[in-house]
Amino acid sequence: MRPTYWILILLTLSAVVGLFVSRDPERSAALSKMYRDAAFTGEARQIVLALLAVGIGGFIVYLTMTRR
Repeated sequence: MRPTYWILILLTLSAVVGLFVSRDPERSAALSKMYRDAAFTGEARQIVLALLAVGIGGFIVYLTMTRR
């Protein structure tokens, strides 16, 4: 099978699972709590964003310097 079909199948599956999870209020509340607990807060968020900016900037510089 082509990779495009696998991507479409996975997207469809995740949409169906998302519909089932969002219908049950108890599961939906638990999922929302999990997202809040897993999120970066305060200084950790700033550090992660700074590292992402440096990483993306470094990648752009790398691509600029290696493509001629």
